[in-house]
Amino acid sequence: MLKCRYLGAAIALAAVAAYPLFAAPAFAAPLPEPAAQSEALPPAALAIAPADEAAGPVDPDEPAPLADAHAAVQSLSSTLPFSAFSLDTSDPLAELRQAYEQEQEKLAREARDERLAYDPALIAAIGNQAESGHTICCPGFACAYGDAIVQGVANDHAVYGCGMCTWPRWGGGNSSFRSLGSNDALLREAYDQIASGKPTVIHVMGAYNEHWITLIGYRDVEDPDALDLANFIALDPYDGAEIVAGEKYSLYGDFCEHVSDR
Repeated sequence: MLKCRYLGAAIALAAVAAYPLFAAPAFAAPLPEPAAQSEALPPAALAIAPADEAAGPVDPDEPAPLADAHAAVQSLSSTLPFSAFSLDTSDPLAELRQAYEQEQEKLAREARDERLAYDPALIAAIGNQAESGHTICCPGFACAYGDAIVQGVANDHAVYGCGMCTWPRWGGGNSSFRSLGSNDALLREAYDQIASGKPTVIHVMGAYNEHWITLIGYRDVEDPDALDLANFIALDPYDGAEIVAGEKYSLYGDFCEHVSDR
């Protein structure tokens, strides 16, 4: 009986002695948290086998290796023209602006220079003062040159009233003879007539007194309201030649012209 008591006491003492191992006191420091797991993979996991090493059987579900993909892109780009990848970089506003500027340049050239077309064969068929001996018939020849341009016909100069200032029938009888009142107004009217496609017969002074010539164009015009006879191209009835009017003649001073209304 005594032996059992000693054995029970020994067990109790052993339990008390072992208690601190299983229960931490209330004032004990908290246990340290586990260290964060490193996200870095071992170097061996990132290693890529060289291209010449055997990679084992190819899995059709696996993506192509980087080198194979690069080679495929190069092959595709070499077979397609570069234009297949080009983008439309046109600028509609810029194209409209360019077209507008070109039109303005054309209008500016037309405002500076104009020459009515004519058939030299018709002028030759009409003849001239020097060849015909009709030295006083410059008005008739000048009007005939005008109709050669306006109507494309070669009328005899006598049709217009040889040696007369009335010049009937130029423009089919719908013609006018008038004085514009000043040299500036006369030349501006001649400019406007030519710009509309009509020649103008004007009164000038030459080496042999008064004369009539057919203005068929203008050149180097800076201001239509500040013109000189040197700005005009003419057919000269004296010999049928094309001339710069101001190089041979000056304005007569009566501001007269004769124009076709056709």
